[in-house]
Amino acid sequence: MSTRLSPLATPAFRYFFIGQVVNRAGSSMSGVALAFAVLAISDSAADLGVVLAAWSVPSVVFMLLGGAIADRLPRAVVLRGCNLVLGVAQGLTAFLVVTGLAEVWHLAVLQFVAGTVFAVSYPAFLGMVPILLPVAERKAAFLLIGQASSAVGILGPALSGLLVATAGPGWALGFDAATYVVAAGFLSLVRLPPGDRSGAATSVLGDFVAGWSFARQLGWVIPAASASLVFNALVSGAIGVLGPSIADDTIGSTGWGLARSGQAVGVFVAAFFLARVSLKVPLRTIMITFPIWCLPMLVLGTHVSTWLLTASFVIAGAALSLLDLAWNMTVQEKVPEAMLSRIMSIDGFFSFVATPIGQLAVGPLALAFGAGRVQLGCFALAVLVGAVAATRRTVTDVRLTGAEPEATGRT
Repeated sequence: MSTRLSPLATPAFRYFFIGQVVNRAGSSMSGVALAFAVLAISDSAADLGVVLAAWSVPSVVFMLLGGAIADRLPRAVVLRGCNLVLGVAQGLTAFLVVTGLAEVWHLAVLQFVAGTVFAVSYPAFLGMVPILLPVAERKAAFLLIGQASSAVGILGPALSGLLVATAGPGWALGFDAATYVVAAGFLSLVRLPPGDRSGAATSVLGDFVAGWSFARQLGWVIPAASASLVFNALVSGAIGVLGPSIADDTIGSTGWGLARSGQAVGVFVAAFFLARVSLKVPLRTIMITFPIWCLPMLVLGTHVSTWLLTASFVIAGAALSLLDLAWNMTVQEKVPEAMLSRIMSIDGFFSFVATPIGQLAVGPLALAFGAGRVQLGCFALAVLVGAVAATRRTVTDVRLTGAEPEATGRT
């Protein structure tokens, strides 16, 4: 019988899990640190948007090919190589920031490298659990990864905000660089059974075409990801770019870091309850939950206080935990292992393709209409899109049964 911790009894999953948690410990600090590193060089939300877009553009452009690569090669090897490259890129970023040599274009170039690598590592990571664990253990594994990652993420942003205010953002970025190298070491211990690649095409491009055809056959992947496109654009712009700028003028880096930690608290607490929840109509659940994830926009657009903003991020984190679980359970049940990374990359492509637009647009919009009005407009749009998407048949007709996917997939 599967329990909350039973996936850790499998050695390969245990090493993968530890590596992911270590990685998350660094990443939870780097977001706050990078934002304030840019603002220290140029006190401009537009410049911060450029740096963040430099990461998101290649992560989207190369995502589809990244999924084909991750399905074609051993995923643990792909992840190990990606972590090493990211460690070097983030280490160089930290060096430039600590020494005071960093300019906005330096950070943009290094984020472009990181975004390119992410385009391969993201679909590889999302395809790991089904080849490490049997179907009965997967829900517990998804919740365990989310919960443990959020546990280290609770202190990460707050500690990063404190370091930014005292030692400077470069030290938090250096810690992130070190965690990538440590995570690569744990991934080197993962031994995977060979996946079935008898249906692989003769080239990466052929694998990509096959994955695209399968996504269209399923019918629900592209519509669901297209709705996600809107929410990711809104969150990346309103919270990722305007959020630190508003915080810089109100609650400061320490308050912003504490508030951002609230999202990890929400993910951690929600996992205890989600372990007992049976999801039947997962995509409709996702569409209803998406606007709740956007709740911090409402606070940022009205009255910004550290505790109120933190509470909104706690609620957003609980919503994020639910929608992540619903999506992962849907894909694991409906998509065969050999297609997993490609389907995840197609989802990632559509989900993130508008993220650079959100990051680049909010700065000029805030100058034209005011940051508060932009936040409230983004939240209103999130509610509208979620309400419409939750009624579409491509969303409501997808049901979970708990069975393994067939070799050719099922709807």
